[in-house]
Amino acid sequence: MTAERLRPHLEGWLASGGPGRTFVVHLDGGWSGSEQLLVGDHYVDVRVCPSELAVREELSRERPDGRTLVLLSPAEIQGADVLARIAKRRVLRLHAWEAVQTLFGVRQIDPVILSERWMAEALVEAAPPGGYEKTAARALDADRAWRTLLEHRYGIVADGGLDALATWAAGPGTDRLGERSPEEYAAVRRRLSSSVPGSEVVLGAVAAGRGGEVVAIGLVARVLADGPAGEDRAAARALATTLLLGGWAFEEAAARALAEVAERRVGELLRSDPPLAHTVLRSADTVVATLNAEPLVAVSDLLASGLRARRADLGAALARRRAGTAAAVEIERAADRIRAHRVSDHHRVAEMVVRAVRWLDARSANPQDFSTAAGAYAGDSCYADWARTELRVVTGDAALDDELRALVAELDARRRDEDTRFASLLAAYVGHAAAGAPVLGVEEVLDRVVAPLARQRPVLFLVLDGMSHRVASELLEDVVARGWSELRPDEQNGRTLVLSALPSVTEFSRTSLLSGELVKGKMANEAKAFAGHPALVEVSARGGAPVLFHKGALKDPHGGLAAELRSELAGDRRVVGVVVNAIDDHLARNDQLAAPWDTGYIPLLRLLLDEARDADRLVVLASDHGHVLDHGGASRSGGPEHGERWRGVGTGPEDGEQLVEGTRVLVPGGRCVLAVDELVRYAPRKHGYHGGGSPQEVLAPLLVLTAGAADGVEGWSEAPYDVPNWWLGGPQDDVAVEMPVEPRRPASEEVSGQLTLAPATDVEPTGPGLVPAWLGALQESQVFTDALAAAGRARVPQERFVGILAALDAAGGKLLLDALARRTGIAPLRLRGTLATMRLHLNVEGFDVLTLDEDSGDVILDLALLRQQFGLEAS
Repeated sequence: MTAERLRPHLEGWLASGGPGRTFVVHLDGGWSGSEQLLVGDHYVDVRVCPSELAVREELSRERPDGRTLVLLSPAEIQGADVLARIAKRRVLRLHAWEAVQTLFGVRQIDPVILSERWMAEALVEAAPPGGYEKTAARALDADRAWRTLLEHRYGIVADGGLDALATWAAGPGTDRLGERSPEEYAAVRRRLSSSVPGSEVVLGAVAAGRGGEVVAIGLVARVLADGPAGEDRAAARALATTLLLGGWAFEEAAARALAEVAERRVGELLRSDPPLAHTVLRSADTVVATLNAEPLVAVSDLLASGLRARRADLGAALARRRAGTAAAVEIERAADRIRAHRVSDHHRVAEMVVRAVRWLDARSANPQDFSTAAGAYAGDSCYADWARTELRVVTGDAALDDELRALVAELDARRRDEDTRFASLLAAYVGHAAAGAPVLGVEEVLDRVVAPLARQRPVLFLVLDGMSHRVASELLEDVVARGWSELRPDEQNGRTLVLSALPSVTEFSRTSLLSGELVKGKMANEAKAFAGHPALVEVSARGGAPVLFHKGALKDPHGGLAAELRSELAGDRRVVGVVVNAIDDHLARNDQLAAPWDTGYIPLLRLLLDEARDADRLVVLASDHGHVLDHGGASRSGGPEHGERWRGVGTGPEDGEQLVEGTRVLVPGGRCVLAVDELVRYAPRKHGYHGGGSPQEVLAPLLVLTAGAADGVEGWSEAPYDVPNWWLGGPQDDVAVEMPVEPRRPASEEVSGQLTLAPATDVEPTGPGLVPAWLGALQESQVFTDALAAAGRARVPQERFVGILAALDAAGGKLLLDALARRTGIAPLRLRGTLATMRLHLNVEGFDVLTLDEDSGDVILDLALLRQQFGLEAS
């Protein structure tokens, strides 16, 4: 008998009759307690009496008044005089359930558990001093009894579910369950398995002595549950039962339940404690090896072995494509699985593989004139350059790396063919190029773009020396994410095309760009010519002549922009020019850096954009020329006069070269040979080069950016999101939805928070480009009107609102975010904000009419719910 067993009975006896009495309790076995117990506020003396005579002796001793005495005796007391002197006039036997009633403060016990005698004993033994927490309930139900027992006897928080059980399994107290009787242990497992799905896996791991690995085992449980069926999986499950789970019979539902807990736990660790997360992941891969489960691991979104398997699958799919036995869709599936892996650093590689394959499978353009070829490069092939640049990586998987090299070689070959065609068209074009053509010369940018814009708004003319269209495309994504919009001239399709001076080197092209005429010069010439440019001076009547900042004048030695530059940007000067050499400087290094072209990698660009935003300046982001990166090759002799990628005409053009001549060629004699093939150079090796005749070098990107309203610049409109269809994965014949535009009203006529939709038509649309009739009916809905009023000043331009809903309607109510961006011409990062505002108008009373599924990337319009919510008649 233990003190824990005796104490609750004493509590009940003292509560009902008070202290000072003597109790004789039947003793079955020995007494493990002391001779004095504190019960509530009273001390109780306990004596062991092996016989009736011993009981009589204890009763004859003098005792302090009010002191309770308990005599523990195995004897059957027969003497009437003895019985007359003890409480209740009989020998008491301890009934565990009576003690439980006292411990819980209840009068009844749920019959469901009364037959579990071990449970009563366990509850008594586990009780804290003073008993369990009391409630108003007068009966103890089975759920409360089990919940209390699990927590106090074994340390298991049952209300915490499987997550709490996994935490318990990894802690130090698991032996509190393992040491119990077989009957008790089995009952606890039955209870947990019925109330906590997945608990059998955890308890099995504890029984096998691997409770500390339960999270790792949970990761492997995903592999065992969802790995491909067959002999490998059956064998791995059998080994798991024996080695990991203490003989537990494998159940897929339980395994998946633990897998979800483990994956969530590791996901949280990856954010809060990456080293610990990777320790768990390494442990899980060790378990995989123990079970010979490597053939199953591709299903795991977390295991490193799972990522290796997925990389191998992508490599195999690419190999089958080369052999002509795999379609692009198979490669996309393999790449999607890599992108779904949560610990992969190859998401971008997988994405670029898919894009590259789509581009290779698309029809190759065959432009017949230079302007078309330039547009094809700026709107299509520069994205292929982006993809093949990022694919020049190693993943650590030898087979996949071999396939990536083969894919890049295929990309290079097609781009080499395009560059050769482009260079021949360039040579024909520069022989008669004249001012005012659709393709601007760099010397025309100030006259035809900067000066007209400066008449309307102050301008920051920001030159990124050496920026190619590939780099511009990357930068534009980040710039748009920072709240800027690209503007293009009304009715212009595609980017503004700008042709460098030839050769495409800084001393010719940048000087020509900043001077406004084809000329050779240096930095000092540029600043003087820029300040005196006639068109810029004409629009600078207020605030002073244009000013140009170079290199050392840009940065404060203690951080940030130089004070003078900040002052000019914030002041009244109409045109401020800045030259940033970050890209050209990057090319000069002979390193293996893969530059992420964004405002984080070019801090000066971020600071300049922020200052321009604060000053409400338009930004004209320009370049003097582009560049090619070094991809090997060998240096050729350039003769007595040459640059990195051009040479004199001492000998005629060879393979990979192009002869050009004309007024745009600024070397003496007006003619030279340009390197076209990326592998051709006439200088020592470094990270990149310029001066050649490829579109990467001679086409200088020009982006006009605003951080304010796009309708504030006359003759210019916000540019559509017009990346190539293959870049996003849309069909090649994808048609953008026409966005109806109503005439602008004067600001005085605009009503804050009001949205006017296009008039209703009599027919529903039958394809993209048509506005559905229900949009007009939506405008008349009082519920919709009230939702607009509740949204306050949050507004979406009418053409965007209509275009987005019409595009979703035409697609059956669901489109990927990128596909919706492509159809509506809205950049994805800007589209997210637009959708969030539209939800204020449409998702009334908590009903999701319009949703964005972040996991799948789907934008979903529930048209049936929309009709119901806004009282629209079905049509």
